[in-house]
Amino acid sequence: MNRKTQNQNTSLASWIFFVLMIISLLLLTSCLEYREELWLENDLSGRVNFDIGLPMSTDMEDEEILDLSIVSLCDSVEGIDVNVYNTYILDNNTWIHVELSFENILLLNEIENKWFGKFYILDEKDSRTLKRLITMSDTISVRSGQIANVLKYAMLGQYSWIYTMHFPDELYEVNAHIARTDTLSNTAVWEYNLASLINEQKTMMGRYRQRSGLNRFFQNIFK
Repeated sequence: MNRKTQNQNTSLASWIFFVLMIISLLLLTSCLEYREELWLENDLSGRVNFDIGLPMSTDMEDEEILDLSIVSLCDSVEGIDVNVYNTYILDNNTWIHVELSFENILLLNEIENKWFGKFYILDEKDSRTLKRLITMSDTISVRSGQIANVLKYAMLGQYSWIYTMHFPDELYEVNAHIARTDTLSNTAVWEYNLASLINEQKTMMGRYRQRSGLNRFFQNIFK
């Protein structure tokens, strides 16, 4: 094979890869936006509500929502209950809404597709640290490389994944943006674009006061 033919084949292969990447990314954007709100109690039980936004109106029955991978996998873990699942329309988009309750937040680690990432708990004398590692690499895979990265951020960088967490007691330290941290309600919000979550890992961390049961009792009385 001469050099000219080799260059032509290389250019053709690059063009084919470019087209395939566009097609792949368009397919990947079938589920684009995500909103999650999690409430944690002192005994590590709690609940989490999440909404998945679809880019076009999609009619789904309750049975179809229940059959979704994330919903069925959550429902299969003992100690996690799927309490609500439905759809609603907002701004011409279809949103899937799910509400879960859990006996211990570490049970979310047992969900097979790692949708909620990985939670870690560190107990100290008067405080507790919650760390959460999240990435979409287990759910969405995009080939690496300069062209792939450009396309990835062009196609997926505009979509937000928002995580809101309500801690059970006074926040000492949190790595969320200061403008999105409310120490009065002990709430923090992390927001990432979808492109940054693909094949990358993010860390969410919050350290909060851990009071004895009696201290919490008097704190609630004199709020």
